[in-house]
Amino acid sequence: MSFIQSKIKLLRNNHFLKDVAVLSSGTAAAQLIPFLFLPLLSRLYGPELQGVYGIYVSITSITQQIACFRYDYAVVVVDSDEEAGGAFVLSAALAVLFSALIGLAIWPFIPSLGAALRLTGGAENTLWMVPLTTFICGLTTALNYYNVRFEKYKVISISNIIRVSVMVVSQIGLALLGAGYWGLIIGQFLSFFFGNLRMLMTLKGRIHRSMFCLSFLKKVARKNMAYPKYMLPSAIANNLAINMMGVFTQMNYGVVMNGYYSLINRLLAQPLTLVSSAVSQVFLRGASVDKHDGQKLSKTFSTVTKWLLIVSIFPFGILLLWGEPIISRFLGEEWTPMAEYLRYLIPLFMVRFVVTPLTNSAIALGRQKATMVWQFFLLAVVIIPSLLTFVIPMSYTQYLLATSLPMAMAYLIFYRFCQKIVKNAV
Repeated sequence: MSFIQSKIKLLRNNHFLKDVAVLSSGTAAAQLIPFLFLPLLSRLYGPELQGVYGIYVSITSITQQIACFRYDYAVVVVDSDEEAGGAFVLSAALAVLFSALIGLAIWPFIPSLGAALRLTGGAENTLWMVPLTTFICGLTTALNYYNVRFEKYKVISISNIIRVSVMVVSQIGLALLGAGYWGLIIGQFLSFFFGNLRMLMTLKGRIHRSMFCLSFLKKVARKNMAYPKYMLPSAIANNLAINMMGVFTQMNYGVVMNGYYSLINRLLAQPLTLVSSAVSQVFLRGASVDKHDGQKLSKTFSTVTKWLLIVSIFPFGILLLWGEPIISRFLGEEWTPMAEYLRYLIPLFMVRFVVTPLTNSAIALGRQKATMVWQFFLLAVVIIPSLLTFVIPMSYTQYLLATSLPMAMAYLIFYRFCQKIVKNAV
C-alpha cells in the first residue's frame, strides 16, 4: 500500500476527521462562492463603502457573541438532550431580549455614536441594523451548536452554502440598484435569515412545549451558570480584542483605511475563521465526549494541531510571497495598498487559525476561569497600543505591528497552556 493510500485509509477510519471533513468541505464550498465573486464585489463596493460596512461588522461581531450569554455552548456540552433543548430555548430567548435592549440603549445616541466612529452623511443610520443583526446572528450560533449536538454536520454545511449564496446575490443586486453600503449590510442580514431556515428544520420533534416552561429554563440557567459567569466575559474580551482593531482603524486612520482592513478580513480572516470554526465545533463535541479519556483527547489535540498547520501554510505562504500582484489583479488597482497591510497581519491570522479551535480543550476540561483570564490578557495587548495612538503618532503599519505581534504571542501562550492541561488529563 502506498503512503498516500495509507493516509486516505487513516482519514476514513478517523471519526473525528471525517466529521471535520464534512463540516469543513461545506464551509469550503460556501467560501468558494463569495471568493469567485469577490473581484466583482470589490469593484462595486470601493474602500470607503467597505469601511462603513467594516465598522458595522466589527460592532455586530462583538454584540452577537453576547446575545446568548454563552448558553449556546451548554447546548453541546450538557448530558441530556432535554437539557440541551432547554439551553437552546434559553439562548434564543436571551438573544431576543439582548437585541431589544441594544435598540433601546442606542436610540438616543445614534448621532453622537456616528460622529465618534466617523460615520457621516447618513452612514450613522446603519447602526439601526445592529440590534436586528445581533438577534439573527445569536440565533445562528444557537442553531449551529444544536446541530453540532446531534452531529448534523451536513445540515450546517448546507446552511452555510445557502447563506453565502444569498449574500452574494443580494449584495450584487443591491449594488446594481445603487444601494451603496446598505447593499452590503442588508445582503449580510438576508444571508443569515435564509441560512437559518435550513437549520431550524432540525428542531422538529426535538423541541417540546415543556422546554419553554419558565421553571425549567431557570433550572437550566442555574445549572450552567459557569458559562455566562466565566465564558461571557471571556467572549466579550475575545471579540473586543479581535474587532477593536477595526474600530480603532476607523477612528484614527479613517474610513478608507478601515475599508482595506475590512476587506482583508473578508478575503482571508473570515474564510479561514469559518474553517477554523468548523474544526472548533467538532473538536468541542469530541472533547466533551472524550474528557474522561485523557489519552484519546491528547491524541486528538495533536492531530488537530498538525492538520491545521498543514492547511494554513498554503494560503498564507502564497499571500506572503505574492500578495501585491494577486490583490491588484484580483481586486483591482484601488486595492493595491492593502497588500502591504496584509503582510503585517499574516502572522496573527495564521496563529489564530491554528490555536482558536484548540482553546476549546480548556472549556471541555472545565477551565473556563483560566480561559477568561487569558481573553482579558489578549484584550489588553490590543487596547494598550490602540490607546497609545491617541498620544503617540504611529503610521498604520506601525500600529498593525504593535497590535498583531503581541496578539500572536498571546495565542501561542494559551496554546501551550491547553497542551499542558490535555497532557495532564491522561
